[in-house]
Amino acid sequence: MRLARILLGIVLIAGAGFFGFQMTGSFLAAAPEPGPGSGPGSGAPQALRVMTEPVEELDFAETVEAVGTTRARRSVELRPTTSGRVETLSFAPGDEVTAGTVLLRLEDASEQAALKAAEATLAEAQAAFDRQERLQASGSASEAAFDSARATLLRAEAERDMAAAELDDMVLRAPFDGVVGFTDLAEGQLVDSADPVTSLDDLALVEVAFSVPERVMGRVRLGQTVSLISAAWPDRVFAGSISAMDTRVDPATRSVALRAEVDNSDRALKPGMFIEVTLVLSERRAAAVPERALTVSGEQSYIHVVRDGRAARVDVVAGQSMGSRIEVSGDLEPGTLVITSNLHRISDGASVDPIAPQQAQVATP
Repeated sequence: MRLARILLGIVLIAGAGFFGFQMTGSFLAAAPEPGPGSGPGSGAPQALRVMTEPVEELDFAETVEAVGTTRARRSVELRPTTSGRVETLSFAPGDEVTAGTVLLRLEDASEQAALKAAEATLAEAQAAFDRQERLQASGSASEAAFDSARATLLRAEAERDMAAAELDDMVLRAPFDGVVGFTDLAEGQLVDSADPVTSLDDLALVEVAFSVPERVMGRVRLGQTVSLISAAWPDRVFAGSISAMDTRVDPATRSVALRAEVDNSDRALKPGMFIEVTLVLSERRAAAVPERALTVSGEQSYIHVVRDGRAARVDVVAGQSMGSRIEVSGDLEPGTLVITSNLHRISDGASVDPIAPQQAQVATP
């Protein structure tokens, strides 16, 4: 009984298979013959949708970077010319002074007295000389007496000048316009000519000392532009220009020392500051494309552009980067659409449907 059921199942399965085979053949026989425009592979291929961005012209600069130190254009440590006791200090640290401003005065009572005595002696000598000059004119004085009076007058004038110079030495003046620094002196203190009084820095212009490799020395010239950044002013870029170049190359570092001048009318920079320097060697305007559009294969670099609805390969030479763009040179015109997506599916001459990035953002994925 069990064997009979098994045989019946086999017969039913075989019959169903035969019936299905016959029905499939009937359907195929009844189907129409495929025409020349039907079928998935017989029609024209659809254009590949790609994102594009235009070629831009940007300003590129070839630069060299260095580190430098700020220096005052003129800087001096002031000391008194002579010894004495401080009578007055006429400045405070940080004061801006002009040339000739009195900064320090020493007690000068004895020098004042010496000058008055010298002036009195000079007055007597002048009167004696004038008398001998009148007598000489009338023929009543000898030549020897006249010469003696003139020599006495000259000595009196020299003594007066020496007394005036010694009195002037009791005063310390600013030799040029600038900013004075700290002082450790106090009124009434005894000072010697070797004791420092204060520093004086001319900060209207600041110099930046830095060095560049000797390989770029031939491309550096006076007046060349430099950009400067200080940690004290991270959001500010200072502009300067090359003012001097050393006549020698340092054999230890193979670099040449430069000086750049920076306008410092707001006194933002102080001597001794650390500065990051960017020296502009050359500037140019060149075509730029998105970096993601560039394909590198071995030693060759190329991009694909849209021309007459088709992708066209353009060999380029890559240059300097600027943000997300890269400088390229090749057969390109500003405004040419560069393909930036589906690069792995693009081939030279392929039909493409270009869309702008903003259109791609609203397109259905």
